[in-house]
Amino acid sequence: MKNSRDCFGCGKQNAAGFRLDFEIHGDGRLETRFTPQPHHGGWEGVFHGGLMATLLDEAMLAHLHLHGVDAATASLEVRFRGAVALGEALVVHAWEEGRRGKLHRMAAEARRGGVIVAEATAKCLRIPSARTESNEATKANGS
Repeated sequence: MKNSRDCFGCGKQNAAGFRLDFEIHGDGRLETRFTPQPHHGGWEGVFHGGLMATLLDEAMLAHLHLHGVDAATASLEVRFRGAVALGEALVVHAWEEGRRGKLHRMAAEARRGGVIVAEATAKCLRIPSARTESNEATKANGS
């Protein structure tokens, strides 16, 4: 699937979005960095918890996408360990913990200064796309 330039997570044209850039490290983990701005607030001066969940979800799906898997979140569980003030820099990592058929078990964490402030697990369902169908057809044909 093709990403939208207006995607809330990575779309560079979405002024209200996160505008994330992603990097895959040698260990296969995804990393992204994000600093919440005033329009990402919940309680006064605090990063909105729902947007933190979105940030972690986006990282997990981007991990799959960058590894050639298009997927949608089937379930998401987030654990908050501390509030994040607006303007505080976060480093987010995401990785795959396993898979069974079309279901990928994912995990992610957000850190502020090396301390985990939120973590998530998700089950993501691989969805058909031209890219995955082409790869599966190639494998089936022995090419």
